[in-house]
Amino acid sequence: MEQWLIFPLRGALIFSIAATAHASVSDWQAATSSHPNLLHQYSFDGMTDEERTSDLKGTADLALRVFGSGTADQLQLGMAGFDSSSNAAQTHRGPGTDNAEGAYLRADSITLGDSVSYEILFSPLASEITGGQWNLGYIISTRTGNDRGYFLTQGGPLPSNGRRIRSTIGNSHSDANTTTLLESFTPGHWYYVAGSYTRGPGNVTWTNYIADLTVGQTTLTTVGPFTNSGGSYPMGSTPLGIGGRWDAQESFSGLFDEVNFYNQALPSEIFQRNLSLLIGDRLALDVRNVDSNLLLSWRSKPGKRYNVRSSTDLSGNTATWPIFADLGNLVATPEENILIIDQPPEAQRYFVIEEFQPPPQVYYFSDFEDGAQDWTSLINDQNAATSWELGTPSASTGPLTGANDSALAWSTNLGDYGPNSNISLRSPSIDLSAASDAELSFKVFRDADGFGDMAVVRVLRSSDLTLLGDEIPIDMNIFDNDWSTIRMPLPKNSIGSSVVIEWNFISDDSLDAFSGLSLDDVTVSD
Repeated sequence: MEQWLIFPLRGALIFSIAATAHASVSDWQAATSSHPNLLHQYSFDGMTDEERTSDLKGTADLALRVFGSGTADQLQLGMAGFDSSSNAAQTHRGPGTDNAEGAYLRADSITLGDSVSYEILFSPLASEITGGQWNLGYIISTRTGNDRGYFLTQGGPLPSNGRRIRSTIGNSHSDANTTTLLESFTPGHWYYVAGSYTRGPGNVTWTNYIADLTVGQTTLTTVGPFTNSGGSYPMGSTPLGIGGRWDAQESFSGLFDEVNFYNQALPSEIFQRNLSLLIGDRLALDVRNVDSNLLLSWRSKPGKRYNVRSSTDLSGNTATWPIFADLGNLVATPEENILIIDQPPEAQRYFVIEEFQPPPQVYYFSDFEDGAQDWTSLINDQNAATSWELGTPSASTGPLTGANDSALAWSTNLGDYGPNSNISLRSPSIDLSAASDAELSFKVFRDADGFGDMAVVRVLRSSDLTLLGDEIPIDMNIFDNDWSTIRMPLPKNSIGSSVVIEWNFISDDSLDAFSGLSLDDVTVSD
């Protein structure tokens, strides 16, 4: 990841220049999300807690779990991730005995088959676990009956000092079912860990792959293959714990940036490719004397940003060095970025160039808590039995609040919707003149008859309300039990202009005691 170059500058004055770059977590996300065997994907990104805990691939959304004296505020979302392109979730393990205090995330059910793989980016915050009988912290855990799928733990087998990273698969928490991935680790470092598991007759064989991202390891360390003595990871439906045990015990103090599950035992080449997406290639930094100044130049990439970090000594992680002279968040000017800076006064100074993916550009967002704000409701039928209404939903079924327990949402009547209705809801004009692409996301609660009721999304040109692209259907055969998120790319011919987003709802002639369609938290971003 790092290459140190020595240059004699201004007589005896010596500077050491470091060139380093990694791609980004967002690049990694984009690549892994398209894998045909991806089963569950947790990025912990988003603007709301619901988005940050959602399963981006499947339906196994995460929920807060606490135990002992643990409280909800001990689970922290929206924390800084491995790089600036992503966020992380921080789970909590309190002092005292194993089950005294904790907060973590759980999905009630995922389904695993004969072969499975996972990937994770995590950062442990405690060097050891003490004060309990077992001193074990669960990083990723599943279990059905006596079959343990403790894919990653801090500590083990029992009793433990909590100073190693291990994996236990099978019918007991024994050495015969446990392999050590890391004999020691550094709190605060980010680690990439992956594993491939295949169930055999009465056993499981698995291989793990590890890299310390913080120190810039570019090649995976392979651990295994290892075959246990008995039992398998849970087959079929099983709860999933991230940062804690599946049943509200023995949590882990640490940060989670990404967690992926695949329904295939993936080969090492896939994981090595994914690691390369995180670490990336080295940047070649050119340094020259120009009069009494330094000229720094490097090849840059479209859409990337750059920080110039610097220190007077080599101690510590280069990613934590201060940004030099406010030279942060620099926009790429492909094919080359050029900087001219004053000669520093120190006898020796070190520089590092950091490449990263900037956070998503948000072109529009509304949670409607400040009212309609230029949104328009239209009735397109003669009956006027239904209209789009902004307020607190109060139908016979469906939601009783907005998303995330908010007060306001748009609904097809705040009470039950009527028959033979054709209604539209239009957003204000949204400026996409600076966008190169754009995505619409919104929270939805679908609660219709599941037969003849329909809904679509339309993207209209603001100037004349011409339809851009095709209508995008909303599946009204789904009955939501809670608010969910729908994402869809905006049509290519909408980019570079101003658009209006329209939701159209049509009901059939049946009299139904349902809420219909409710919308909240509308976002347009790149």
